[in-house]
Amino acid sequence: MPGLENPAKDAKLVADSLKAAGFDLVQTVSDADRSKFVAALTEFEDEADKADWAVVYYAGHGIEVDGINWLVPIDAGLKSDRSIGDEAVSLNRVLDTVQNARLMRIVILDACRDNPFAQSMKRVATRSVGTRGLARQIEPPGGTLVVYAAKGGQTAQDGAGTTNSPFATALAKTMARPAVEVRKLFGLVRDDVLALTANAQEPHVYGTLGGADYFLNRVEK
Repeated sequence: MPGLENPAKDAKLVADSLKAAGFDLVQTVSDADRSKFVAALTEFEDEADKADWAVVYYAGHGIEVDGINWLVPIDAGLKSDRSIGDEAVSLNRVLDTVQNARLMRIVILDACRDNPFAQSMKRVATRSVGTRGLARQIEPPGGTLVVYAAKGGQTAQDGAGTTNSPFATALAKTMARPAVEVRKLFGLVRDDVLALTANAQEPHVYGTLGGADYFLNRVEK
């Protein structure tokens, strides 16, 4: 499938930021085929079941088929939309991975890029295949945030020719600030990404939290 310049670098940047924020276990998987992708999710799910917080950051290709968002491993061919379930990984599967963490569950998708299979994929007549970005997120369960690098229908820039994507750059910068409440943190990331992309890309957060404050960069051990 068509490659992207920065996902591995973005993943490392965010992983380093999570380590600096105090997360005890940070697992990085790069250039994953579907088998490796699913195995990593299963391994992480076992750890998330014992954790207060669970955070997944994904950088790479993501596409929408019939309103369902899919993350695309490097070995996907996707010659037909019928094969999406066999070759890609659904966002719902990723959400399942974090769902048993006790306090906070966050899935971050730096994946809203143009669909590289839009022209070559054979389609069932009754199905829709998005060409730009990911679909709008159905509200996740309470206490879970799903963070998109670009809102529904927009595409996220890869940052080709630069060190990292605009979203990863903004996220790492904001996480380095001490004790920023998680809702404000992603609001600041949004502002920075808009500035870095001349308002071409606007991140969006789905999900609701209760009245307590949560600090991504002040994790209690």
